[in-house]
Amino acid sequence: MKKFKGIVLPGVVLFLCIAFAACDNILTTSPEDAISSTEFFQNEGQVEQAVIGAYSKLQDMYGNQWKFSELRSDNTIVQYNVGNFGPHPIWLIDEFTMTSTNTNIEPYWGDVYQGIQKCNAVLNNIDRAGFETDGLKEQLTAEVKFLRAFYYFHLVRLFGGVPLVLDQVESPSQAFDVIGSRADAQAVYDQIIQDASDAAQVLPQSYSGENNGRATEGAARTLLAEVYLTQGEYASARTELESVMQLGYELVDNYEDIFDPANKYHEEYIFDVSYAELESNRELGNNLIYQFAPHNSGSAVTGDNGGTPQGLNIPTRDILNAYEQDDLRKDASIGYYVDPGNTEFGIAIGDTILYVNKYASDHSVLGRTNDNIPVYRYAHVILMMAEVINEIEGPTSEAYGYIDEVRQRAGLDPLTAGLSKADFRDAVYHEQRVELAFENHRWYNLLRQGRAMEVMQQHAPDVKDIQPHFTEPVYIIEEYKLLYPIPERERTLNADLAQNPGW
Repeated sequence: MKKFKGIVLPGVVLFLCIAFAACDNILTTSPEDAISSTEFFQNEGQVEQAVIGAYSKLQDMYGNQWKFSELRSDNTIVQYNVGNFGPHPIWLIDEFTMTSTNTNIEPYWGDVYQGIQKCNAVLNNIDRAGFETDGLKEQLTAEVKFLRAFYYFHLVRLFGGVPLVLDQVESPSQAFDVIGSRADAQAVYDQIIQDASDAAQVLPQSYSGENNGRATEGAARTLLAEVYLTQGEYASARTELESVMQLGYELVDNYEDIFDPANKYHEEYIFDVSYAELESNRELGNNLIYQFAPHNSGSAVTGDNGGTPQGLNIPTRDILNAYEQDDLRKDASIGYYVDPGNTEFGIAIGDTILYVNKYASDHSVLGRTNDNIPVYRYAHVILMMAEVINEIEGPTSEAYGYIDEVRQRAGLDPLTAGLSKADFRDAVYHEQRVELAFENHRWYNLLRQGRAMEVMQQHAPDVKDIQPHFTEPVYIIEEYKLLYPIPERERTLNADLAQNPGW
């Protein structure tokens, strides 16, 4: 088993520091040593190590992604616990009362920009290395272009226009020069499309063995499709989705099996954030269930409470009620902690508190599980295709066929025939919500559908009724709050970094 060294670039301030991870399997080993980038990128092995390192921030990023794309939506809520109280508690994001100083935002911003910095370092230095393997240089370049596009796609949807950093930053003075201003959001989208398009032309259709988890053509084209869908470019989205559908993906027969760690990289998988359950390196494991379990559940859900703050991402009654009767996805997605003492909590339904079940697999390393976090899977592609066909042509038999394929797997009857375009659109939105619940798509979908204000204003009274700790004014949903504030620490360090209006 080979072990590799990592690199750390010298003297970069703010969020633009870097530490490359490299390993015998994608995303499963931490950096061991640090060497200067001037001594690195000498051969294809070192470049490949750096490329693998460019994936490493996905784990940190997706360890917190739920705060920004699920908790912010009508899918989940915080279980109030005074023991979790701090100067910037997570429930301020939930209740729309956070400020630009909320310390949940800064680490996420930094993790994403560190990922971008790693991609830029590869792109700036890859030409210096010698390559012996045909096509490897092109593949590695494509991988980091996909990753850079993916990182920026999250930033632009959450923050709007952001600093568009496309070169490796090697000094503090250069860092300040690069992040001195925010690019227009459309310029960010243009770069995302360029990077993802370049990647899609080169990336392989699949990997095997220790290379599973790396970006593929399908991942790049699915990213492109979602970008085009976000921008309302339905014809372009359809073209990319049609290409993905020619790559051999299929739905897994049993919905629950999608999330079984023993069944990773299955026929429905397109792209995941990979985790590993290793006693020797616990930081590489997934600890989401330890954060999501009801805070009063002790070890009943996780097997060991481990001192981790719990109850941070509890399914709402709204998402529970969104599932149709006999929908097989409901119990695969939502768990039920039953205890007579639960009745004292406002969020409880009788003696039951819900929790996210998709990341609650059996595991042997206490505090960490082996669960990957899905990013793109084939059901998502099918539902996006149903949506774009409806937007272009109306609810055709083809569009019905796609949504019914997903519903059939869930044990549900086909959609009623003869729906209007608007009604079919609502049916697709509903199906996307329950199919992809707790997979970090809900807030993004509400934004791109133009429904975030309406949905969250309708959701607010229900939440306030069951959260007695809320102190007015809470859940005041205003247009400016659809974007997150630029972290105040970044603006303190660089006054030229403009804040989003309203914050």
